[in-house]
Amino acid sequence: CYQVASVVGLTTIHIFGFESPEAPALAEQCGVAFQLTNILRDIQEDAARGRIYLPLEDLRRFGVTEEQLATGSGGSELVRLMSFEVARARSYYDRSMPLIDLVRRPSRPALRALIGIYSRLLDRIERRNYDVYSTRVSLSGLEKSWVVLRALIK
Repeated sequence: CYQVASVVGLTTIHIFGFESPEAPALAEQCGVAFQLTNILRDIQEDAARGRIYLPLEDLRRFGVTEEQLATGSGGSELVRLMSFEVARARSYYDRSMPLIDLVRRPSRPALRALIGIYSRLLDRIERRNYDVYSTRVSLSGLEKSWVVLRALIK
């Protein structure tokens, strides 16, 4: 997660502008949250390419095999694993929220919108009882527009 989204987060806060020495660590946390969300949403696509990005120790902890993760056939064990990973991603979002107030004011709506869109993806995964296999989890253009509008008026 660090080498992908956290580095992007660190780069982005330099574009957004910040002064607080706390901002980089929070940007790393936010990046991990974004990347975990992507990993959860894309489990099936990644598995089709022979890739598993969730920690194998987590699969073992919940009794899910790599094949079950790839096919979605893990039953209640897979649901518990996915629930754990969604909660993990949410905890990273929660810890990174102070970052919004640490970036320059004109950049805050963009960061709020990004967090809002990705958080809604987690909500959607959860509402679908962690089914990321039957169809790709996404938000409609209208939903994304709503999140952006709310981010602008906050």
